[in-house]
Amino acid sequence: MSKKKILILSITNQDVAPRVIRQIDFLEGKYDLYCCGLQNSIVSKDKFFPIRKGSHSIFQKIIISLLKLFRLHNTAEKFIIKYKYRIDIPDQAPDFDLVVAHDLDAVALAYNKFNAKKVFVDLHEYAQEEFGETLYWKYVNKDFLNYQCKIYFPKVDACTTVCQSISEEYKKNFSLAPVVITNAASFVDLKPAKAGETIRIISHGGAIRSRKLELMIEIAKNLDKRFTLDLMLIPNDLPYYNMLKKMAEETDNVKIIPPVDYSRIITYCNNYDLGLYIIFPTNLNNKYSLPNKFFEFIQSRLAIVTGPSVEMERYINKYGLGISTGNFDPVDIAKEINKLSGAGIQEFKSNTDKHAWELSSEKNKILFNGMVDKLLQN
Repeated sequence: MSKKKILILSITNQDVAPRVIRQIDFLEGKYDLYCCGLQNSIVSKDKFFPIRKGSHSIFQKIIISLLKLFRLHNTAEKFIIKYKYRIDIPDQAPDFDLVVAHDLDAVALAYNKFNAKKVFVDLHEYAQEEFGETLYWKYVNKDFLNYQCKIYFPKVDACTTVCQSISEEYKKNFSLAPVVITNAASFVDLKPAKAGETIRIISHGGAIRSRKLELMIEIAKNLDKRFTLDLMLIPNDLPYYNMLKKMAEETDNVKIIPPVDYSRIITYCNNYDLGLYIIFPTNLNNKYSLPNKFFEFIQSRLAIVTGPSVEMERYINKYGLGISTGNFDPVDIAKEINKLSGAGIQEFKSNTDKHAWELSSEKNKILFNGMVDKLLQN
């Protein structure tokens, strides 16, 4: 009997998309797996359909914005599908038993570009609030996203998201209750490095302005001399990245270091002591952030420091992984970090080691594969 055919669809570079990479690992071998995205070197070339983002000229942007502004949402969506995202689908491409569509922008492509029997939607964020702090998002794009949710959510066969708070938000507003599958990283068999006289802090991820990463540099300015901070940043927003770089150059105990390959992040960070992630709640997704890096810190066997972010705080308190601070004021956060002793940090690191298997992707694999198997049995 031939294997069922599954397509993983995302409008991202799938080589550096942790959630996509994990799903490929979960499904490969069990099913006949294909991928569609901006880039992918994981699956064979004959099983990858590239998305060629259109030039998306100023003229096209204006048309799309005006269509959204005047609530011509159906026309706006057709224009986006035709001109913004062009997919090279060969004539001999199969009909898929299942399409796994990542995020709301891929759902329309799943239903309009591929002949799929069933669609599984994986929502990485609460779509309406991705850039909810901006005027364009608030007054133009949000209604368009609401339209897409109302059109497609009643059709989807299964749905997941990254944390409980976002699942509850979808349930409250769209009567859809996504199953929670966290961004937990794969288990890596490491041991915590012993904290020395110098406490090394690491934070990594994209240089995204709405996250207000400059707060972490301000924190470092107020830390005792025994602490250093390395920021491993991807320059998503080059002017913002350069601003952070200038700030770091003016701060004795802060360095911006080049990113390592995704496959090396966990082992590379094992040499550090603290994983720091302070994300200001500029929008709902930042408020409920439970990112890949949080779980990568756990696999790196680091003590973790966050602000009062609901989802990360829940895990920190439950498993004794580190501290979450009372507010987002950099001076107050620095005071909390300065209170940490080497022995206290080592105890947190021991707890991340103790719970590393439980908080890895192993449980998620069972849950995700169970959902896929159930869909393909019916």
